[in-house]
Formats: sequence, structure tokens, C-alpha cells
Amino acid sequence: MTKARKVHNEKSAMSKFISDKDLQMKELRVGDMINGVVVSASHREILVDVGAKSEGIITGSELTDADKSFKSLKPGDAISAKVVQAENAQGYIVLSLKKAEKDMKWKDAEAAFETGSVLDAVVIEYNKGGLLCDCLSLRGFIPLSHLDRVHFANDVAKFAAGSEAELKESLKVLSGKTLRVKVIELDKEKNRFVLSEKDALTSYSEESRKKRLSEIAMGSTVEGIVTGIMPFGGFVDLDGVEGLVHISEIAWEKVNHPSNYFKVGQKIQVMVLGVDEVSNKLALSVKRLTPNPWETVAEKYPVGTTIKGKVSKIVPFGAFVTIEKGLDGLIHVSEAESPLKEGDDVEAVVIQVDGENQKLALSTRSQDKDK
Repeated sequence: MTKARKVHNEKSAMSKFISDKDLQMKELRVGDMINGVVVSASHREILVDVGAKSEGIITGSELTDADKSFKSLKPGDAISAKVVQAENAQGYIVLSLKKAEKDMKWKDAEAAFETGSVLDAVVIEYNKGGLLCDCLSLRGFIPLSHLDRVHFANDVAKFAAGSEAELKESLKVLSGKTLRVKVIELDKEKNRFVLSEKDALTSYSEESRKKRLSEIAMGSTVEGIVTGIMPFGGFVDLDGVEGLVHISEIAWEKVNHPSNYFKVGQKIQVMVLGVDEVSNKLALSVKRLTPNPWETVAEKYPVGTTIKGKVSKIVPFGAFVTIEKGLDGLIHVSEAESPLKEGDDVEAVVIQVDGENQKLALSTRSQDKDK
């Protein structure tokens, strides 16, 4: 009975050995990250023992003179690589050191994002809306609204005149500079790596932001620096707190694009309206620092007043005429003596005025004929 038990135990040990070996000889798939040991290394190829049925091989563009990191490898060195082909024509598993290195850099970026670590980023060049930079050997992007206001106050403001080309030229002063940044967004699949200089500075910390917010009274007028321009409005830095002047709050007249009114680096006066619940930024206004022309329209242009203006827009039911900035009247088709087109200078008579609902009706027809 004892002998039988011994044979049984030997079989169990052998089974376990085979089982463990099978686990070691696992199938590798494209995209897998593996650890291995260099078996041989030359300028043509590197063979790697990865614990699979076949050895791994690194060849071709992986061994170019531009990247000399492979030249220091020797038999016995432990390396990490990424599987790019499960089996080539010679039966080897094709590996990549470069792709593995990039994957590890993304892991470093993810760790920095999770821990809130401060990193160094070297500015490469300006790209629409921000700066391209090298951070952790990855291509990163710093939006203009996430740069320290000091750049706009000192460097950019001296050169930027508002256009994309001029802004690009002005931001050359930052090329090659090392900025301290934090990761605020990353997506490996989309190759998206967004950084913030503001978040890395204590002057823009949550504590500093709260303190600065407590000092800003709603309804007050404060000075800020324009740090970014988007189709929907302009970003303004108020000494460590960011605000947005929405396109509807730029001027009383219709605004086609904020860039017609602001330029990056410009100092502007704004009125603080409150905190926007969606963007969590201060809601600001420029237009409310000037009188609303509709509040005095009834006194300034009572019924019967003859006005002069320019046709600003033609619509199916008539023509809008600009009398002054932010104040347009409508000549209904039934009140037009002759066809009108955009740009026409016209003289018309006010026939109805309603400042509360912002309506001003005009007529170019002879009023004598209507009596």
C-alpha cells in the first residue's frame, strides 16, 4: 500500500511540473507586454527568452542608429517588450522595445495624473489654442487658458495682436522653456495628453482660488488678462481665478467672433456676474460696463423721429437697420418704399418703439401718403 501511495505521489508531482510548464509556455497575443531575458544581441537582431514555446526577436527599425539604447544590451539582461506579431515566418515572436517604452511612459503619465505629481514640460511650439511640449518623452498639449498669466503679462502681450499667425509668432519666446505642469487629462487610445501650468503653481491652488474668490464681489468691476479666445467667448485670468466672457456678454450689438473685440494678452475691465454652474468659472461681462441703448430708446427715438442708418441684414419679412451700436430697427416689407440690400444707407421714420422688448419699427414710406 505504501508503494502504491509513493507512485501516486510521483505522478502528482510530475503532473504539477507539466502543468506549471504549460502555464509558463502560455500563448502570447499582439499587444501583450512581456518580460524576458536577452539570449543574444547583435546589430542585426536581438533574441529574447520570453518563457514561451518560441523565442522573441527584435529587428529592423528597432535597431536604427538614431536610437542607440539597444546597443548596450547583452546576454542575460532583463528587458520589457511588446508583442507586435505572435509568430513570423521563422517562427519567432516579433517584439518591440520602442512600443513597450511608450507604454511604460503612458503608465508613468497615468501615475502622475492619479497622484497629482508636478512634472517638467519643454515647450516645442505653438499649436492652435495652446503649446505643444515634451513631457515624460510624450507629446503633450498645454491650452493657453492653462498657462500662467505671467507669460501674457510679460512675453506674449508685447507681440500678440490677436490673429492666429501673430499669436504663433509671439509665443516663440516660450519655445525651449521648461514649464512645471500637472496632468489634467489623458487618453492613451486617442493619444491625448493635456497639461496645466496653472495647476502646478501654488498661486493657482484650490486654496488660493478660494481666497481670491472671496475677495471678488459679485457685481464688481475688476481688471483681468485675456488668456484665450474661443468662438463662444474669451477666457480671462483675474489674478489666479479664471473667468469667461460669453459671446453674448461682449457687446450690446451682435458679435460675430470674440477675436474682433479681444486679443490674447490684452488687459480688460470686466463686470463679475457670478459663477457659471456648468464650467465652474466666473461669469463675466464687458457689455454691462456700458449703457444698454434699449433702456433709453423711447426717449432718444420717439415715434415720428427721422433716423439715419445702414442696412445690416436682409430677412424674408424685411430689413434690419443699425442706428447705433447695439440698436437695430426693422423695416417690414410692407413699410419699405423700395427694395433694400445690405450696406444701403437709409433714412427712415420711427413708427413703433418698445424698449422693454427691444423692438423698434421703422418705415421708409412717405408718411403723408398714409394720412
